[in-house]
Amino acid sequence: MAQALRRFAKVVDDLNARLGKYLAILVWLIAIVCAVVVVLRYVFLISFTWMQELYVWIHAVVFLTAASVAMLYNAHVRVDILYNRWPLKVRAAVEILGALVFTLPWLIVLAILTWPFVLDSWKILEGSAQPNGMPAVYLFRTMLLVFCALMTLQCLAIVARGILVLSGDKEASATLPYAIPAADTAEAKH
Repeated sequence: MAQALRRFAKVVDDLNARLGKYLAILVWLIAIVCAVVVVLRYVFLISFTWMQELYVWIHAVVFLTAASVAMLYNAHVRVDILYNRWPLKVRAAVEILGALVFTLPWLIVLAILTWPFVLDSWKILEGSAQPNGMPAVYLFRTMLLVFCALMTLQCLAIVARGILVLSGDKEASATLPYAIPAADTAEAKH
């Protein structure tokens, strides 16, 4: 059982870590496309609706998919006034409880509410509402479901690791969010 939990958490972590590297490239693409839009508009007085929509779409895709990467690296917003001072097993219990009571139900509700919206978009092969805008809006809307899937997987990986921590697994205890970075430990002592 422990081996299966460890393997699942590692596969999900590796997926999101790789995804994070690709997303870093997309951030550069956002900057480049945005710069081209500005130069074309203000220097050459040319404007392309699809190009303006493109960098907004890429930006949204980065944020939707990077949420799971942020969760992997414990870089998401958290109120950790007490968290770093709690014993390891208490932190693991809080992570499991937070995932099962708050995060996963929210993701399930979001996926259920999003599904008809995405399905309708696919049925009509929805395009941009703007003339000469981006085609295939249905692919863009599908990113909401991708967000739910990636976040659910990362959330389950954190739960799996939490179970391992509660069972005394040293390897799981040394991974985020259970391992407290050295800077936080130094601050907690003062």
